[in-house]
Amino acid sequence: MINKNSTTSGIKTIISKEELGERIESKLLTRGIANPASATNDQIYQATVSIIKELMLEYRSKFKKRIKATDGKKICYLCMEFLIGPQLRNNLRNLGIADEYSQVLGEMGYDINDIYAMERDPGLGNGGLGRLAACFMDSLTTLDYPATGFSLCYEYGLFKQKIIDGDQVEMPDVWMPSGEGWLVP
Repeated sequence: MINKNSTTSGIKTIISKEELGERIESKLLTRGIANPASATNDQIYQATVSIIKELMLEYRSKFKKRIKATDGKKICYLCMEFLIGPQLRNNLRNLGIADEYSQVLGEMGYDINDIYAMERDPGLGNGGLGRLAACFMDSLTTLDYPATGFSLCYEYGLFKQKIIDGDQVEMPDVWMPSGEGWLVP
């Protein structure tokens, strides 16, 4: 259950530590892991992404109802790419539950930094337009505008560069396995 408290920038999402713990255990159970202490860091990461995405979708649904009630307009921003960076840490902070989540995982025997390390940085849009698009979306969200960003879904990031035997070699940037949990078709 999400409780709402007013803040200067709109509505802040708050969930109790107990409910966070219950949601983690429930997600692990639905993935066939009966004992949370036996879960791998990747399983904890996947459960966490699922929980945070649900919380964000609950918040989004309430936000959309509020905008619809005021007959507000919606901004749709279409860009080929967004340089969004890793999402888990950012979303926990934006929801205002990073400390609580860290404590819950600590009580379960997991270090939040190990869970953060499970997420690859999606190098989608390392050019100026990708950064600009992400800045626009961050600004619209911070200002509480009803906005949605639409983009292509790249299987790989642009590329990774390595120097091997003095030559620059470009390799695919495989981000999808850890990032696909955040996708909304």
